[in-house]
Amino acid sequence: MSNWYPEFENEIFQKLKGTKDRDLRFFRIEEFLRICQRVDTYDASCRECNSYKYEIEKQKESIATAVNTPGKERRSFDLLLSKMSGHMKKGHGFYPPYYFMYLYSVMWAAPLVILSLLVSLLFPTITTWAFLAPAFAIGIVSGQIYGGKKDKHIREQNKLL
Repeated sequence: MSNWYPEFENEIFQKLKGTKDRDLRFFRIEEFLRICQRVDTYDASCRECNSYKYEIEKQKESIATAVNTPGKERRSFDLLLSKMSGHMKKGHGFYPPYYFMYLYSVMWAAPLVILSLLVSLLFPTITTWAFLAPAFAIGIVSGQIYGGKKDKHIREQNKLL
């Protein structure tokens, strides 16, 4: 099956010809095609990618129906896309843009806010906001800094979903 992806991409574009750009963006068709291209790259070395290739071929026949009408085909398309996206994240190290920035912002802000609430219990005369606001800000900023560094590293390795 040499040259599987270029032929597949052409068939998808033919099936989706005339579909609104807004619908193509909403149903993440570009992301689906990028993941399919990566599946084609890794199918020789990854068993799971090889099995996804078969599922992608089945989905190819109903992709126009999935995008244009709600129902079973749309649910199966969304399920396949989320499964492949999860596999690319866990199995091959591909991440969405700003993934770590968002993740680390929450991971830093939440514990600092909880800690500030506990500290505010020690000083009942001072308002809670005096501790809460700086803790939240520090958590968000530090998460943005550390997450941004990791996202930059992911971008440099060309590992974006």
